Amino acid sequence: MAHLKRTFTYPVLVLLGLILLADAGFIFGHLLHKFDVVSHPHFLLTKDRSYSEVFQYIKEFWIACLFLLVALRTHAVIYVAWALIFLYLLADDSLGLHESVGAGLVRAFEIPRAFGLRGQDFGELLVTAIAAGILFTFLFIAYYFASQSARQHTHYLLALVAGIGFFGVVVDMLHQMVPWGKSLFGLIEDGGEMVMMSLVVAYCLALAFRCAPAGAKNAQPATA
Repeated sequence: MAHLKRTFTYPVLVLLGLILLADAGFIFGHLLHKFDVVSHPHFLLTKDRSYSEVFQYIKEFWIACLFLLVALRTHAVIYVAWALIFLYLLADDSLGLHESVGAGLVRAFEIPRAFGLRGQDFGELLVTAIAAGILFTFLFIAYYFASQSARQHTHYLLALVAGIGFFGVVVDMLHQMVPWGKSLFGLIEDGGEMVMMSLVVAYCLALAFRCAPAGAKNAQPATA
């Protein structure tokens, strides 16, 4: 808890609050559409290229940029690994990589439906697993050579990414398997992902604020 109190300083909390207010606005817009108050489909959290999804792209881009900034200031490769993870998430979310490549795997290997999941779902899970295996292997190699403080930051970031994965993968699979509550599961999945991504943005902002410029007064690279 002491680490989190030092990390989430007042400026970071203000920025986090503003981002969460934006998230709440998108969730409210989704509910307004469900109750036929607004009609434009881009208010839906669950629609591709919706207003909320584009905001998620922006957050992922911010996160990747902040990790690269911290990497430049600290000379720590582990933050490059984190930047690559979120650049992949940005590419995947905006281009639908796991859907398109997953569909290709289904056609190539004739993956059948099972356990209430479509072959497409298994194809998407396989693509996600392969990408995660490559990216997190690089992360864990970088972790081995990282400083103690960078490792501590990585522990918290892994918890946040696990939260994103819970909503983006586990809740998404439940969304496909359970025959009822489709709208509720869709709201929980996308709303949960938005909030978790906002927390990652705030954590990265805190890291960037804590890292002094590497060349300031000929100082040694900051540790983060």
